[in-house]
Amino acid sequence: MDDKEKKKWEKKAEKDKERYLEEMKSYVPPSESEEDSDDNGKKKKKKAKKDPNKPKRNMSAFFLYSCANRASVKEKNPDATFGGLAKIISVEFKALSDKERKKWDKKAVKDKERYDEAMKVYNAKN
Repeated sequence: MDDKEKKKWEKKAEKDKERYLEEMKSYVPPSESEEDSDDNGKKKKKKAKKDPNKPKRNMSAFFLYSCANRASVKEKNPDATFGGLAKIISVEFKALSDKERKKWDKKAVKDKERYDEAMKVYNAKN
């Protein structure tokens, strides 16, 4: 870059610096609530507090089966980890006969009805 072109860019830089300093005179830093944002400039959402009186969600057929059989599977496989137990229970659940599977599906439907009723009562109070 020759001297003539260099001076041209230095002149532009000087003008831009003056503009920046002028703008900084009226700059107001963000308030504390705006400082709660993360690096992307997006604001973090506050986590909603959970209501301890709200009914527990309904359980699926697999979770009902898992709760009922976890203890016996744990006895048969005492060295299995929590995840290992879940895998064993999953294999057993998938191998259930249609008759057994329908039994657990019916229990899941009943639990869904229980949850729906409990939510109606809960919503009526609130």
